[in-house]
Order: sequence, then structure tokens, then C-alpha cells
Amino acid sequence: MKTLAQFLMLANTCVFFFGAVQHAGVTVGPFHEPVIIPATIVEGVCGIALLGGVVALSRNSAARWRMAVIANFVALGGVVLGMVALALGAGPRTTTNDLYHRIMLVLIAASLLVLLAGTSRMIRQD
Repeated sequence: MKTLAQFLMLANTCVFFFGAVQHAGVTVGPFHEPVIIPATIVEGVCGIALLGGVVALSRNSAARWRMAVIANFVALGGVVLGMVALALGAGPRTTTNDLYHRIMLVLIAASLLVLLAGTSRMIRQD
């Protein structure tokens, strides 16, 4: 369970950093998003939080699962904030950006399901 959670969270970390780089104005191959500095900041913070959660899961700490869950909720807050801001017209919307948000949400949901399913087992191991 722990390895699956780490994989899902690491994949989502990559998606967040990919989005942050694009919103900073860097074109990656055929992928390009409009420059939105607040999105760059939020996606960077979410990516760092998720990476911290991945690292926490590899430690023998009593709080490792809690830290991973919190990291996913930080990421969830960032995605919801971005989706609401775009829905309110706070920035330019693109089809790919909407797709990135959906992918992020799916990975967050999958991570949380795996973490919550394995919570009692992880607590017993600590």
C-alpha cells in the first residue's frame, strides 16, 4: 500500500511541477500554457507538499501517513482554488489546463483512497 501511495503521489508531484513550469512561461515540447504566476506558485507549493508526503511515507515515523494525507489535502485545496479561479474568469482557460486539473484530482483521490485503506496497517507498524 505504501509503495502504491508513493507512486501515485510522485506521479502527481510531476504533474504539479509540469504545470508550474508551464504557467511560468516555459514551453515543454508541444505543451504550452498561458503565463499565470499565481498558478505557478500554487502548483509549486502543492508539488513540494506532495514530495514531502512521499518522503514522509519512506520514514519510520508515527506521523508518516498523516503527513501524506495532509499533503494530498494541500494539493486538493490548490486544485480546487485553481478550478474556482478559472471558473470565475480570473485567468485564461485552456483545454489542456482543464485536463491537468482533472488528472490531479484523480491522482489525489486515488492516493487518499490508498492511504486511508492502509491507515490502520501503517499505524500498527509504527
